[in-house]
Amino acid sequence: MSIKERIKELVKEAELYRSQSLLNQSKEKYLELLKLAESDESTSKNKKLINDIKRRIKSVEGEINEIEEADKKSPELSEDVQNLISSLFSFSQNQATAAIEGAVALAKFGQYDKAVKELERLVKEGPIPLQAAINLLRCHLSLASPEVALNQYKRWESREELGKGDLKYLQKFLDDHFKKKGIDIQLIEAGELSSGGKAVEEKSDDLIDLSSIGIQFPEGKFKGKMWEFDVSFQSGNTVSIIIPLVKKDMAEIFKKGLRLPNIQCTSPIAIFNGSGVVVQNSNITTGPKRGSFNVDIRIDGK
Repeated sequence: MSIKERIKELVKEAELYRSQSLLNQSKEKYLELLKLAESDESTSKNKKLINDIKRRIKSVEGEINEIEEADKKSPELSEDVQNLISSLFSFSQNQATAAIEGAVALAKFGQYDKAVKELERLVKEGPIPLQAAINLLRCHLSLASPEVALNQYKRWESREELGKGDLKYLQKFLDDHFKKKGIDIQLIEAGELSSGGKAVEEKSDDLIDLSSIGIQFPEGKFKGKMWEFDVSFQSGNTVSIIIPLVKKDMAEIFKKGLRLPNIQCTSPIAIFNGSGVVVQNSNITTGPKRGSFNVDIRIDGK
């Protein structure tokens, strides 16, 4: 790989991390880029390139400092408060589904470690392990990194904690996510998981796992254009999207009760149109994505 190709690759990785509010990882990539550019004879004298990299590092550091200052005013939640969140935001009458909703609620409030532990337990002990596993992967992809999600999948595969049918479903889920993000990660061929093991969990006809939604704002400065958002979590027909601090002006448009008449829903099996309403908009005050905004949208028919 040439030096120019490597520089482009690092810039792409750094910006991807930054767009997902993974600022420390973004800074690390930019520092790696700066070291590479300053050490290579063909780029070390390119002052414009060096200054641009330093400017980006300074900008990311500014965002990190802003979040850390806000975090000082919002201490980590106590164990009792975390348990309260988990119980208050479990709405399903089905006990198994309610447990998963409670774990997802913790993730939305920035309690990443607690959510991961609970979802890992539900994968091993819960009656609907596939649903718990999907939400655990969503948690890693939204609040950690693609590598963490991939390592989680590989652990399930090596330890045979899930049936082959479930693994096949999860493999396609990850493959679709990586392909969409332009991440060059190759999982095993789906054909290798074509037989044996537990059957894939049955899903109701009206419940489809969404990977992303496109929203056309009905008013405001972003009116008209279709904006695409990754689905961070999903519970029934309610999806969650995370908007980074750098897009605060966009996040503030999602007022509770806002009707969104034109939503394009993308799933691994189909793309369809719908509408929806904002049911919650909260600021993530702790965890890897503190400073970002979590927006819950209930999707309904067109």
